[in-house]
Amino acid sequence: MDSAHRAGIRVTDVDQTQIDALLQPSLTPRLSTGGAQAQPLFLLALFSWLPKITAPTIGLVHDAYDLAGAKTAVPTTSTELVSELVAAGLLVVESGEEGTLTVPGLIRSLMRRITGPWAGEFHRSPHEAFSIAIDNSYARAKASDVPGYDEILDLVVEIEEWELLEQMWTRRSINVFDDVVNAVDAFLAVPASVITARPILALARSAARRIDSMRSRLGTEDSTRLVPFTDFDSVVVPSLHGMLSAGHDTARSVDEIVALTTAEARFHRSNRDYEAALQTIDSGRELLRNRDLEGSGPTAMMQAGLNLEHGKNLISAGRFAEALRVLQRVVQFSETYAPNSWHPMLAGYVETALANLGHGYGKEMGRNLTLARDKAQSFEMETLPGEHKWQCLDAMRSLDRLDLSAAGTALAKLRNAGTVKGLGSLPTIAESLYRVYTGRASIAAKELIDNAATRNSPMTSSSNTRYSGIVNIASFVYLAAGETKPIQDLATQLPPTHPAYHLVKARQSFVFGQREQLWSSTARVLNGADGPRLKGCAAALRSAFLHHEGQESAAVDSFGHVLDYCIIGSTLMPIAQMSKSSRSALIEATASHSAWTDLAEAFDDPSHSAADLQQRLLDLPEALRVTVERDVELSSAELSLLFAIDSQKPVPQIAREFGVVVGTLKNRLSALYKKFGVSSRAEVLEHAKRNGYLSSAEVPGGGSASSD
Repeated sequence: MDSAHRAGIRVTDVDQTQIDALLQPSLTPRLSTGGAQAQPLFLLALFSWLPKITAPTIGLVHDAYDLAGAKTAVPTTSTELVSELVAAGLLVVESGEEGTLTVPGLIRSLMRRITGPWAGEFHRSPHEAFSIAIDNSYARAKASDVPGYDEILDLVVEIEEWELLEQMWTRRSINVFDDVVNAVDAFLAVPASVITARPILALARSAARRIDSMRSRLGTEDSTRLVPFTDFDSVVVPSLHGMLSAGHDTARSVDEIVALTTAEARFHRSNRDYEAALQTIDSGRELLRNRDLEGSGPTAMMQAGLNLEHGKNLISAGRFAEALRVLQRVVQFSETYAPNSWHPMLAGYVETALANLGHGYGKEMGRNLTLARDKAQSFEMETLPGEHKWQCLDAMRSLDRLDLSAAGTALAKLRNAGTVKGLGSLPTIAESLYRVYTGRASIAAKELIDNAATRNSPMTSSSNTRYSGIVNIASFVYLAAGETKPIQDLATQLPPTHPAYHLVKARQSFVFGQREQLWSSTARVLNGADGPRLKGCAAALRSAFLHHEGQESAAVDSFGHVLDYCIIGSTLMPIAQMSKSSRSALIEATASHSAWTDLAEAFDDPSHSAADLQQRLLDLPEALRVTVERDVELSSAELSLLFAIDSQKPVPQIAREFGVVVGTLKNRLSALYKKFGVSSRAEVLEHAKRNGYLSSAEVPGGGSASSD
């Protein structure tokens, strides 16, 4: 009061902040050991630490008092002590709100200064008792949707129990932003000095910053709107990079090891170094296995988050079968132990759908997409977290069943979204396939050719199964547009170890009528580990080739295998990639076969009858525009030479590129001319373009050929 008087402030006008500033350190109260007033003072200390006294926080105080464990023989109940404190004027009943209590500002400040000793009277200090009570309260609040946890979280920040925030994150992860209104502000309040020593809180605060930015951008506190639009997947904390391998793992908790492993793997994934990410996860799991021998493992939520990151990296590395096994654990955890939490459930469904697409199983892909959308709606989310990824996958699923209207709607949403992270060239490939099915193959091929430097490079330079389906569709788009040169380029760029190499070679063999090479290349695909989608495309090439040769019976038999793969993969893509004449003839020959009914049932939609699917296939435009004379078969070396001379390059330059002398190259050219029955470079190029060996359209870098 003296300080207020000297400062010219009326005591009744002094707010809590000013009281704390005006109280000198010498005015800190001291507890007397064994004092008669220890129990009411302990309860008063609990009330004094509450930022706001409400019904939920009063209950928390009573719980904390019980948990503190008074050491007296006959402890007084907290309810009785409240009456004592009110009678003494240390707790005041507010007149404005029935039953609401307050602690006078001066008393509150004094009681907060008392640090002990409480050990003589209680088994736990006020902070320790609050920590346990808050932990228990959070579990009850989440289980029964009890309101008021935002006030309790304010208390956590007030008493600076950062370990409680950390525990909240390990148990709920980013769900906490949906659980508690003020969770974002609570994590943002953690001091930098605390963050430095606690990697879990570092991750949590980075996520809080991300959603806080979205909160400012959208101008809403509604978590069902904020969460879907916040990109948590790209949250990377540079300060955590390298901490996992710093050699201090023995001082880390198992949850911290999981957090650091997840953060490091995500860092590598953001830089597209998927092998480094997977190695990081393996190292982290090895540390956890060693710790499992010593004690308990990480929380289930943290483990699920690591599994989700593991699954994403396996997908990026093209290891779809492994990804499905890991992601299945994420989905099982969510459905069994966290059915009311959107994370990691929704991401688990969407990533599983992506892995199903890569593995070639469309039915499971569709099922997971449906589950993701239905669950999001049950969480009152109009938009999915990762909505654009869902739309892209839904477009691919719509193209599987040739629902061009639905595919067009999904692709339009993707175009409006701009660049979609985490999908690479898949949106572009989906758009190209849609254009082919709607009669715009030429535009689709030109878009892929124009973007070859940025989009085709990673899928051809890596022996990664992730890109095999993309390369398959790209080669089909080129073939549908009659662009043979890009197919040759793909075949040249792909290493023989690439999963799509033999399918591209098979398409190239189809273009040039090379029966033996086509059978050899498709056999590699059919006998390999590729999924039903790629195998169906290989079988379709065989069936179409037999039809074009006039071997109708053999073509129908081969088409039966195509239908089998379409049923397994729940897709019409292999049949859609056949020429219109082959498609029409083979559908007519097999229209009554039961396989068509099985195929319709594979889409889990009663509106898709066998007749409807057949009609959609018949309505497609021509998808195989190349027509060739089958009497001239070229070897791979002859094809390479043919493409080489389709340029302005002089013979000496071509000879150097082929590693031969000019005379040898001229001999090879003479043999090529003779095979086509022509006598010059210009004539062989004209004949090759007229009969489909080369694209008639001028390609970049090309021009009129010289006459040598």
